[in-house]
Amino acid sequence: MRASGRSLVIVVSVIIVAGLMVLVFYQPDESVVSELNQSLVGIGFVEMWDNYTRIVALFEEIIEPEVNRYARAVGSDIRFNYVVVHADNSPDSLDRVQELDAIGVRYVIGSNCVACTSYSYIEFNDMMLVSSRSRQTDFNMVDEHMFRVCPHHGDQGKAIDRVLESRNISRVVVLRRGDSWADSIFDVFCDEYAGDVLVDVRYPGESIEFSKELAKVEAAINETGSSGTGLLVLSFAEVEALFEQAAEYPLVWGVPWFGADSTVGLDESRYVDSVEGFENVGLYSVAHTVEYGEKWDWLASSFLNLTGVYPETRIGYDYDAAWLYALTLLEVDSFNRSVLAETMPVVGAGYRGATGFVCLDEAGDRVNAFYDVWGYVVEDGATVCRRVGYFDGSDGVVVWLR
Repeated sequence: MRASGRSLVIVVSVIIVAGLMVLVFYQPDESVVSELNQSLVGIGFVEMWDNYTRIVALFEEIIEPEVNRYARAVGSDIRFNYVVVHADNSPDSLDRVQELDAIGVRYVIGSNCVACTSYSYIEFNDMMLVSSRSRQTDFNMVDEHMFRVCPHHGDQGKAIDRVLESRNISRVVVLRRGDSWADSIFDVFCDEYAGDVLVDVRYPGESIEFSKELAKVEAAINETGSSGTGLLVLSFAEVEALFEQAAEYPLVWGVPWFGADSTVGLDESRYVDSVEGFENVGLYSVAHTVEYGEKWDWLASSFLNLTGVYPETRIGYDYDAAWLYALTLLEVDSFNRSVLAETMPVVGAGYRGATGFVCLDEAGDRVNAFYDVWGYVVEDGATVCRRVGYFDGSDGVVVWLR
């Protein structure tokens, strides 16, 4: 269902009863909430920084009809109504969650910053949030009010470990931002990595000069040699300056570089002037993705036909969050949130969606995410970022494409 981008003052639902079309007006007051038909389950999606029309189409034209066909097929009387609302900014998303709650929509799918702005409200009011886009590591905690079908930032450390292993990198030097984003990735990486971390050099995120840091990395490589050694650089756009200044340090330039999602697609970034020369170090970087297969192909084709745009990865996570809610509610046939929370990880492990089996850990976070591996190559005389490999989250194997 499409809802107002600014408000949910009135939401109209059409229900067919004994062949008659009945218009039911849901208004945000307690008397109406108490009269909601419990066989019609509302699930809200708070959209931010996306194309609202396309997201409405995703839920109205693809997800809701498919889910309700399935509900009928398994003999359930429950029907699902997905209510898409738009938030202009992070604070605005809390207003949208409150308005959803006011009309009796207790189950929310959150995009981007919804967890940050609305988690306290959701917990206090005993609602549920399944986030399809919120990746902050701060929310990696055991709690039955929130689940995430997308991996948190730190999870990239697992994929990076497998990428290095597949390239026979038994020693690594690390150069990274001094912030929680890089810390979370590095912590997970260290838990996974069986090789040696020769040196771990952190720098302030606002830095533009890196001679001291590069000298430390150069010295560490010099002690053990370049063979089997790689550089893990957890950086944002400042990697451009890092690379340019690394020209003065031949050993740093002489080993392959690896990174996370922030160093993917810098050839198209407005924050980077040039990526020329990146092909010499590869800068092989991971970014979470879908499970390429029949389910994703169908969803991508349906979305493309409907909107004229090929979907980005996040559409797959939105789709799986919507299905995870529906399948869990159908499985337990209960609106008890504690029962739903207990059952959701079990249902997710058996549900193979657009992003693979939705396996969740004890904190309700995704644990088997898939990642593309991106690298920098030369095409038609220009340095570009291209998909060069794939990490299969179900078996931990990296497949190199080029």
